Amino acid sequence: MFTPSSLLTTLVSCLGFWILNKSLNSNNLIIIPVPDKYAGLTRYKWRNVVGSLVHATVVSIVGAFCLYTTPQYLQDRVETYTSLGEFNIAVTIGYLIYDTRDLLQHQGVTSTWPILLHHLTLISTGLHMFFYHQRLLGYGIICSLIEFNSVFLHARQLLLMYSFSKSSGIYKLNNVFNIVTYVAFRLAIFTTLFPFVWEDCGRITPLLCNGFLLCVSILLVINLVLFYRLIKSDFFSTNRKDDTDILINNNINNGKSK
Repeated sequence: MFTPSSLLTTLVSCLGFWILNKSLNSNNLIIIPVPDKYAGLTRYKWRNVVGSLVHATVVSIVGAFCLYTTPQYLQDRVETYTSLGEFNIAVTIGYLIYDTRDLLQHQGVTSTWPILLHHLTLISTGLHMFFYHQRLLGYGIICSLIEFNSVFLHARQLLLMYSFSKSSGIYKLNNVFNIVTYVAFRLAIFTTLFPFVWEDCGRITPLLCNGFLLCVSILLVINLVLFYRLIKSDFFSTNRKDDTDILINNNINNGKSK
């Protein structure tokens, strides 16, 4: 059944990201400058990336700490449970709830329906499996490590927003970490999930097992395609921010492809 702590953490997380975004909308509260081209009506895009960067940083660090202190998450991904692990998932669900509301307010359903579908799927799955049944938490913790890569993807988008050249030192440095973590965390984790889910199929319903395998397959293909576009954009294109950059930002950044 739902625990008061999980519901409270989800609510506080949602409220926290709402407060963060409100403060980023106020010139009197923010301590970092807003890019000139995002100072007007498109300011929500900039603050959305900043909020996503905060979420990715918190969730990835806490997820890694969970695995370090509770290695049983890797051995028994179905039944292992800790309050800190539940907290980490609750923070993500609260963030997804707020981000869903933010997307609907500023961009509507038509242009963001794939992202909204992704968010609603994760929210419903998280609430049902992680909180109500308190099972499969290990998968949520393992997947939270993908956010290490999201940190550098969000940083990449912010550098582009602040008009940093792709030939600049800071962009190239971030690019190295971006590529390494994309392979080491994003692609490696999606690939590792196949044997994990197959091993656990006898402990979960066939519908859930087949659904997991299908989702992981789709996500792996999508991320391989996006990885190709990322490499092409940063290593084999001109310095301009082209359609590839926009596609990468919309699909990978903001935690939308996890």
